[in-house]
Amino acid sequence: MKQSPLFLPHGAPDLAIRPELEAHQLLKNLCVSEVKPNAIVIISPHWQTERLVITSAGPLKTIHDFRGFSPKLYDMQYAADAPSWLVTRTHDAITRYGLTVCEDNSWGLDHGAWVPLSLAFPDADIPVVQVSLPYAYGSEESFNLGRALAPLAEEGILVIGSGALTHNFSEVSGNGGTPDWALEFDHWITELVEQGETCALLSSGNHKYYKKALPTDEHFLPLLVAYGAAGEHAYGEKLHESFTYRSISMSAFRFRNR
Repeated sequence: MKQSPLFLPHGAPDLAIRPELEAHQLLKNLCVSEVKPNAIVIISPHWQTERLVITSAGPLKTIHDFRGFSPKLYDMQYAADAPSWLVTRTHDAITRYGLTVCEDNSWGLDHGAWVPLSLAFPDADIPVVQVSLPYAYGSEESFNLGRALAPLAEEGILVIGSGALTHNFSEVSGNGGTPDWALEFDHWITELVEQGETCALLSSGNHKYYKKALPTDEHFLPLLVAYGAAGEHAYGEKLHESFTYRSISMSAFRFRNR
């Protein structure tokens, strides 16, 4: 059965151990909302590479790519596996679209991948492949990567982009609630996604708050990968909205096509 691609928040790594957070509960309840996928292909902003890479076949190590958090997080393991059939299928889908990709046996799942997966699919019994985000990628390249992965969704493979609509470390502290600029940018992107405004999404860097919301855009680009993976005439359904650390968006979307 076809899987509708997702854009999921991963927030700070402590999302995994903070059940009081709304986004934590969203992810915990996510797996009951649709049919269990045959496999998962996930892209995270925390694996940036010179060229497009996917994880090699075999067990995927849990990468604790952070510091300063609870010791509980460093003990967490997400024992997912990348079977050869899924690696081959992902590789073939990407190359058939005209992109060049290679495999990497040194990576595993960074916190942008295993944090949401450990909440949504805690049994780690679904095959997983992680796809890198090349440094040179912008909006159009990310969208095209999603289009390359679109055939996988038709085969019951869940494509997930993990990130955040707003991600500015200089704005995570301070008094008061969520700042107006973060709310405005999140709501503007949401409107474009819900209406399936592809051209506007690909040129969202023109928004007055884009650089405020995203001093660097690697956390936003996985949204465009997931959107592209939904195929022609795609649009998004917003599943959740909240903010953590004052200004980090935890919005989540499911993508479908008309």
